[in-house]
Amino acid sequence: MKLLHKTSVLSYYLLRSGFQLFKSRVKEELGATSGANLDDIIDDEDLHIYYRNGDSPEFVAATVNAFLSS
Repeated sequence: MKLLHKTSVLSYYLLRSGFQLFKSRVKEELGATSGANLDDIIDDEDLHIYYRNGDSPEFVAATVNAFLSS
C-alpha cells in the first residue's frame, strides 16, 4: 500500500508542476501578443480546464486575446 501512496504523491507533483509550466507558457505568450496580465484575466480554476483538455498555451492565449478584443 505504501508504494501506491508514494506513486500518487509523485503523480500529484508531476501534474502540479506541469500545470505551473503550462500557466507560465500561457503568461509568456499572452504578454508577447497583447501585453495583458494573465492573473488579471483568468483564474487558475478556469485555466486548469484548458490544461486538462490538452489545449496548447498558444491556443489559450489566442482565446484570451479574442475575448479581450470583443
